[in-house]
Amino acid sequence: MKRREFAKKALGAAAAAPLLIRSLPQQPQETPKAEPRVKLTPEQEEAVKKATDNRERQLGLMRKRVLPYDLEPAFVFAAKRRKLASKQVKS
Repeated sequence: MKRREFAKKALGAAAAAPLLIRSLPQQPQETPKAEPRVKLTPEQEEAVKKATDNRERQLGLMRKRVLPYDLEPAFVFAAKRRKLASKQVKS
């Protein structure tokens, strides 16, 4: 098959594709089922609310910060240092 013949056949197939798709019988679409809600105890609901509030507060504080354009990513995402439990006593 030559290049021009292929181009003509491809153009014909591309033009006919929308017509063929419309003529196919449509299958009924399944409606997505809602996930069942888990019942939480009042203590768990309060813990979720506190965690959500804490997360929103932290995100708000992070968004307010202005970072310089030339800041290295290693300094932005630096890990926090752990506090030492106690200094070792020399005997």
